Parts: sequence; C-alpha cells; structure tokens
Amino acid sequence: MNEELIKERLNIMDKEIEKHEKRITTLERTYSIMEKMDYRVSQIEKTIAEIDKKLDASYEEKGKKWDKLVDYVFYFILSALLTYLCVKTGIK
Repeated sequence: MNEELIKERLNIMDKEIEKHEKRITTLERTYSIMEKMDYRVSQIEKTIAEIDKKLDASYEEKGKKWDKLVDYVFYFILSALLTYLCVKTGIK
C-alpha cells in the first residue's frame, strides 16, 4: 500500500472519529437534560398527588358536613312528627 493512501485513510478515520465524538458529546448533554427533566417531572407528579390528597380530604369533610345536616333535618322532622302524634293522641 502506498503511504499517501494510508494517510488519506487515516485522515478519513480521524474525521469519522471526530463526528462520532461530537455525536457522543451531544448525546451526553441530551441525556443530562433528560435526567433533569425526569427529576422535575417526578417532583411535579408528587406535588400533584399531594394536592389531590388534600382536595379529596376537603371534599370528604364537606361531604361529612352535608351528611350531618341531612341527619339533623331528618331528626327534626322525625321529632316534629312524633310530637304531633303525641299531641293528637293526648300523650304528654
């Protein structure tokens, strides 16, 4: 083989190696960015889950308040009905 041909091939291989090194560097930067994004997204998901739990708890509390109101209304109507019946039957 000719020395000139060998130098040309080495030059071509060096260029290819440089291209691959640039691609690897770019991929490493992209991977680093993706890791940061993954961390941030996981933090956002945790925060959203906590907010959902708090909202569910507040809805349950509001639901319990409505249940108590319904109970009070039911007992009021029941006591009014029993009082009416007692008055009509003459029970004191």
